[in-house]
Amino acid sequence: MALRALLGFHLHHLILRCNPRFRKTPNSLLPKSLIPSSRALISRFSSPEKNLILTKDERTGTLEMVEGSATIAAIVTSLGGGPAAVGIVRLSGPLAVDVACRVFRPVRRNGEVPWRPRSHFVEYGVALDLEGNVIDEVLAVPMLAPRSYTREDVVELQCHGSDVCLRRVLKACLEAGARLAEPGEFTLRAFLNGRLDLSQAENIGKLISAKSVAAADSALAGMQGGFSALVKALRKQCVDLLAEIEARLDFDDELPPLDANMLIDKINLMWHDVQQALDTADYDKLLQSGLQIAIIGRPNVGKSSLLNAWSKLSE
Repeated sequence: MALRALLGFHLHHLILRCNPRFRKTPNSLLPKSLIPSSRALISRFSSPEKNLILTKDERTGTLEMVEGSATIAAIVTSLGGGPAAVGIVRLSGPLAVDVACRVFRPVRRNGEVPWRPRSHFVEYGVALDLEGNVIDEVLAVPMLAPRSYTREDVVELQCHGSDVCLRRVLKACLEAGARLAEPGEFTLRAFLNGRLDLSQAENIGKLISAKSVAAADSALAGMQGGFSALVKALRKQCVDLLAEIEARLDFDDELPPLDANMLIDKINLMWHDVQQALDTADYDKLLQSGLQIAIIGRPNVGKSSLLNAWSKLSE
């Protein structure tokens, strides 16, 4: 929907201005092969240097964070799936470090010195409740703004993975001044603070819920900015073509003649990229939801053998 809303108006406007015969999409522009063309489309507009990790400290810059944002806390690892070795409680917000200081105590020779976190340095210690009782042994991982997932101060407390330990540490964080995060609120803050665009935020959810390697690869490609780069590139081409046409309308006598064939070729290429992106979206839906197939036939004709061959099982 985002691609249709952003590019549909520009392309329709350009096509009608140049030649009415482009009101319908020529069949020759439709992709012949879906998967290879979708991979080529992503690789064409993706930059290998673009990733989701900030490689330098941007603390000297001015960041406009979400106004009035509270410090939030939540368990960010799965619960109820059986015992695990490690679980994580995450804090994010302007008071994340203050809340963590009330809960976390590092194990040092001089334990009376207040904890002063260093960004992206791990420290071993214990988690305490309001009465000062030790509730778990933890590792504290501070990630100070803007070098964090939300571009706010973030502190992750790596606890033992049982539900009891995680809920006790989370309760201590809430009692120390944090608020329980809503579902998806960490990613929402990353989006509002400019850490992610909308397409990347949606693909994070797809990656978390991916049930196949192909679905995970598709979501990772979207997280790396492949779809966003495509939209930005097509929008820039639309704006450039519109500017060229508008200039001809206002200053036709002062500019060289317009090459209509060149203009139409550019529109054709843009329309082809749009069609590939739309088909890729349909393919992505199949990756996320999967396909339900029924093998129907008479008894003893090889239905089970066919299923075993597909699943690569001997029985």
